[in-house]
Amino acid sequence: MKRTIMILGLALVLLAGLSLDQTGQTAPATPDLKKVVGTWSLDIDAGGMVITLSLVLEAPDGKLAGKISEPNGMFTDAPLANIEYDGENLAYDITVASPPDGAVKTWKTELKVGADVADGVIANADTGTSAAIAGKRVQK
Repeated sequence: MKRTIMILGLALVLLAGLSLDQTGQTAPATPDLKKVVGTWSLDIDAGGMVITLSLVLEAPDGKLAGKISEPNGMFTDAPLANIEYDGENLAYDITVASPPDGAVKTWKTELKVGADVADGVIANADTGTSAAIAGKRVQK
């Protein structure tokens, strides 16, 4: 009887451990992708010059995918790469022709997303440049 109780106790401890990550914290819930899916208008403040981008985020099969465009034709429907979203912070990479020289560069964008608004930084590691980026969701 004591052996059965010990085995049941051990099983309960193991089951409880499955819901904890390695730090002992409860594993985070899957973020609600509806909070970011839609069309966003983003403004980059590049030293007094404002560049407006259109970001479209979708969640086919429960995974974020997206594309970004610059309305003056510098680039259209550039795919997002390395998209990460934790329920509050959205990050992605884009590889596009970039001002002032039109050279193709990869930019890392990190945004804190609130109720239909976002703000953060867009940066290029190769050139060491970064700029503030802020926007709002214009369509869900």
